[in-house]
Amino acid sequence: MRLPLALLIALPLPLAAQARSPQARLDSVFATQEGTDRPGCAVSVVNRGRVVVAKGYGMADMSQQLAITPRSIFHVASVSKQFTGMSVVLLAQAGRLSLDDDVRKYIPELPTYDRVITIRQMLNHISGLRDQWNLLITAGWRLGDDLVSEQDVMDIVPRQQGLNFSPGSDWLYSNTGFTLAAVIVKRVTGQSLRVFADSALFKPLGMRDTHFHDDNHMIVPGRTRGYTRDGEWKETVPNYSTVGATSLFTTVEDLARWQGQLANGTVGGRAAIEALTTRAVLRSGESLQYALGIAHGTYRGTPTLSHSGGDPGYNSYLLHFPQTQSGVAVLCNTSGVTNPTRLAEQAADVYLNDQLGPMPALAAGVPASAIAGAEGLYWSDSLETSGTLASDSGNAVWRAGPGTTRLRMGNGASWLLGAGPATLRRNADGTLGYRSGNGEPATYRRVSAHTPSAAEVAALQGRYNNAEIETTMELRARGDTLMLHRRKFPAVRLQSVFKDTWTATDGIGFVVRAQRDARGGVTGITIGSGRVRHMLFSRLPAR
Repeated sequence: MRLPLALLIALPLPLAAQARSPQARLDSVFATQEGTDRPGCAVSVVNRGRVVVAKGYGMADMSQQLAITPRSIFHVASVSKQFTGMSVVLLAQAGRLSLDDDVRKYIPELPTYDRVITIRQMLNHISGLRDQWNLLITAGWRLGDDLVSEQDVMDIVPRQQGLNFSPGSDWLYSNTGFTLAAVIVKRVTGQSLRVFADSALFKPLGMRDTHFHDDNHMIVPGRTRGYTRDGEWKETVPNYSTVGATSLFTTVEDLARWQGQLANGTVGGRAAIEALTTRAVLRSGESLQYALGIAHGTYRGTPTLSHSGGDPGYNSYLLHFPQTQSGVAVLCNTSGVTNPTRLAEQAADVYLNDQLGPMPALAAGVPASAIAGAEGLYWSDSLETSGTLASDSGNAVWRAGPGTTRLRMGNGASWLLGAGPATLRRNADGTLGYRSGNGEPATYRRVSAHTPSAAEVAALQGRYNNAEIETTMELRARGDTLMLHRRKFPAVRLQSVFKDTWTATDGIGFVVRAQRDARGGVTGITIGSGRVRHMLFSRLPAR
């Protein structure tokens, strides 16, 4: 039988796969997670308000040979954020706070910055607050080994005299705002976020196996153990007694009930869902994709609400299609191994195919001739990262970090980075304009690669201190190589990007930049770590 071309394009799976039952096709999607010799994932799918499948694959506890079931309890990392956001929305509906209140109204121990930070800005990630995890890592904490409590976060965050950017001017993911939101819930209600969310959200929605896990030592029957792969399976678990940004424990069955809340506003009505899903807006007027702990997007041309999560031993993804009251939840007890986002999309292909548009075709590649004269190394001061515009086999590509992304034709003068939605464009002044998939802009300027001399390296030797995190770093020369030394961690080699700018080579993500006085002497360094930007370390006198 010959099928029309348009129908062939619309089919997301081979015809042989289409002929099998949905359950068999789902089993194929999760085939690599199935088995008694590995951890795995649980999945639930809601189709137009009805749960059509909930199933587990792999082991919840390898040592006890306990299999994952739909009622297995997972730590879901940042998928937690939408529940914190909804808790704050419910308090706003009750008139107990406003999303546009100054955060210092409830947390006066925070410094006064150049502009007021609002609760909404924190939950939108546009507050400029430095990320708690990056602060702790820079200070020498080993996440997964050192127990992190709410008090630890409330000790280090109020000491931050600087922000990543002026509130409302940019977007950068920051867990800090959601931990502070949990503190605000406690101070407004007199109840912990765990207790408040249980009574206001989880019990009314029938989410009987869900709670904010604010006591790391508490025994939770039915919980999974977390794992990672390093030649062999090894157990690793989040070592947190802090909630708001993370630490929700739940099941795929309960997340199917949450899909109903997103669809209908069972608690708080449609007004609560509209508040939760209102997009962030920068002071420039630019609207972003991120809302209050959940993000707008599309899959196969269909609007979505979604959020991913990742912590030691766990990865998760919640995907919701608001137009059809459908969605998928995938929870995995592994980190750095599985891709729950793609697994959820494939599960949607199986069960929700009739609700989705055709698989989008990749746009045509950008020819190398389009970047003639613009090839080279670029640096973004705001992002603290570099990229290289280059040609490869006649195609224009963008190299950032370890990856190479082919540029593809977009709308107007912008090029898509791969399949998009992030874009890059060549500006008239020779800079490159970047826009992330979330919508926030940045600029890259062209720089020249630099190989420092042994004398330049030696001039940077010394100890550098930052009082905000009470930490001293040391730079030592090893010939023409610069090494970074910090407590609790082995020394790491720094690699020169361009003059006075270095990056760590061991995956910690530090960017080290020399600060000089008018005579060229080194007075300090700044260290960036992705979600903490331009943190100044002053040079200490030689001992």
